[in-house]
Amino acid sequence: MSSRNALFRFGTEDREGLMDYDEPIQEFDVKDVNSMTRPSGACVDCKSVKVRCEFVPGERKCRRCQAKNLPCTPRERKKRKPADTHEQLQEKAHEKDVQIQNLLRQFDQLKADQKIRHWMEKTNVQAKETAASVPGYNKPKVSAPLKWDYKGKGPESAAMAYFRAPRARNVTPPLIIKYCNIYPEEIQELFSLYFARIDPFFSILDPELHTAEKLIWSCPFLFTVMCAVASRYYVSRPDIYPLAMDFARDIAGQMLVEGNQSIDVCQAYLIMAVYPSPRKRWTEDRSWLLMGVAIRMAMELGLNQPPPPTCDERRRLNRVRTWLNCYCVDGSHAIQFGKIPMVRLEDFMARTSQEWYRSSPMNTAFDVHLVAYVQLLIIMAKWRATLAAFDKGQLHENFDLVADCLQTEEVLAKELDMWVARYKEEFTFMPLPICSYRSNTTQMITAYLRLVVLATAFRHALKRGMSRNCEVFKRALSAAKSIISIMVERLYPTGHLRYAMEAHFLYVAYAAAFLINLLRPKLLPLLEERQQHEIITLVSRLIDVLSSRDVALDGRHTPATYSKFLASLMERHNVQAIHIASGSSASSFPQTRSLTPPHVSSWPDTSLVHPSTSSMAPDLVDGFIYQQHGEADMDFSLNHFVRTVTQNFPSPPLSSPESVNMDIHSIIPTQPAWPLMSSQTVQQPW
Repeated sequence: MSSRNALFRFGTEDREGLMDYDEPIQEFDVKDVNSMTRPSGACVDCKSVKVRCEFVPGERKCRRCQAKNLPCTPRERKKRKPADTHEQLQEKAHEKDVQIQNLLRQFDQLKADQKIRHWMEKTNVQAKETAASVPGYNKPKVSAPLKWDYKGKGPESAAMAYFRAPRARNVTPPLIIKYCNIYPEEIQELFSLYFARIDPFFSILDPELHTAEKLIWSCPFLFTVMCAVASRYYVSRPDIYPLAMDFARDIAGQMLVEGNQSIDVCQAYLIMAVYPSPRKRWTEDRSWLLMGVAIRMAMELGLNQPPPPTCDERRRLNRVRTWLNCYCVDGSHAIQFGKIPMVRLEDFMARTSQEWYRSSPMNTAFDVHLVAYVQLLIIMAKWRATLAAFDKGQLHENFDLVADCLQTEEVLAKELDMWVARYKEEFTFMPLPICSYRSNTTQMITAYLRLVVLATAFRHALKRGMSRNCEVFKRALSAAKSIISIMVERLYPTGHLRYAMEAHFLYVAYAAAFLINLLRPKLLPLLEERQQHEIITLVSRLIDVLSSRDVALDGRHTPATYSKFLASLMERHNVQAIHIASGSSASSFPQTRSLTPPHVSSWPDTSLVHPSTSSMAPDLVDGFIYQQHGEADMDFSLNHFVRTVTQNFPSPPLSSPESVNMDIHSIIPTQPAWPLMSSQTVQQPW
């Protein structure tokens, strides 16, 4: 105890006595001294072989260094870099973000360039196939010498100089100008062609508002769509159309993804829906999708409400005109496909539009025709609501659908008479020849709507029994013949028919198919011999008109397609078409299509029929024809006709000469059917 306690004494003699203690205490002191004088860790040599330093007590060198006679140099640790500040970390993160954005931008540019190269290669291949396969094909003409001293400049530079690009923004012209080599003079010609040939059929734009100088910078999407649609009829540059439509579809997809909304964008979607490019198959048609996007966008922009008081006169008319066209497109599509329209029946703007066409001196000459079509569709919407209630069994038992259809047909006829009188009044103020064409178009559309109503009554009246004197039969026959007569005798001679919307050709095809099916053995007793010959002659003239060079641009144009369909339908019923030379252009597109097999049901049949059953002579009871038990039910409705045509009549393959230069890339791969909505979801569709 005395020796241990001596360690805790602080006198001098005690410290000297401490050094005289035994070896373990001395070894502890050496280690402690070494640890205080040497840095921790192995020396350089020991670290190289990854071993620890072993020290001899009292030595400053480790045993390995002594054995090798090396200096026992401690390994120095690297000085650590001081940590970055918060601001430095933010700056580095920003630099990395910029690098990532640049790489993504380069990647997107590479993909875009590859896509455009693919489009251009496809266009060149199709142009070569056209030149080799289509007789009398003329190669694209070389552009005339450039105007405005732009010689030596590219299309983009010329457009930047002529249309005066805004200096405040770093903007570039739409890609269609660069890759389609469209110079300013050609752009002006395309816009003039659009307003002269296309706008009279679908009058949604204002020539004062929608000029090339404004749209090229304010809305490249609408600018591209107008140039692309007009390029199909641009004779001096037939090579533009396929590539231009590819650019229009690509921008349409971008607008859909980015969510850009404006009245111009809404109008561009509607134009693309009404004037789509030909497709390989009917199921690839995406017009319904474009219509839905445009109508939903118009609702979100408030176009279905009265214009705000801050709008000037011309823009106020532009808003109302756009919405009324949305209403017409929606109503027409709903009738064709038997779907619920997106716009409510009690839409305020539609109900109060009777006098809108003369609300301002800035109204166009075509506004009166637009308003007339709106009022006709309102009548059809009321009838379709009654028909839907009848199908659901929501009406009273004594409700007579046939009588209601006859009454609706009379209302349509009276409405037309009223608007024809207004047309004559407006024509005195604006005596434009195209307005006379539009008047005849309204009469054709009204006859088509009457046939749609009467065809529904025809189906139910046939079950009760039908004779030659049946009112439904006589009115339906008259309406169908009127549709074809107006197109063949009034519209075709004007030369404007080739610029018509696709829907107009659907109207006459439906009417012709209705007449052809009256030549069935079962329904033939309803017709007199004179009427049979009249139907054959009238439909034959229509087939020649639809397939003529004055109407069909090529074999994939809608009128040529319907011409082949009607010729096939006549042959299926063992009726030989009477080809009559009409005008200066005869039919030049071959009627090549395999006929529908005789054992397969076709329109208006709704089920499979045995060939012996369909060819049996009808049983007449007191001069009436009845729908017999075991026979296929016949549905003469328009939506059944559209479904039959789209499913059983594909377009010609792209390898055929008549289909060269036409292709389509679907925007979204889905079936062409309007989204079904309940009454609660109609106001906010999709």
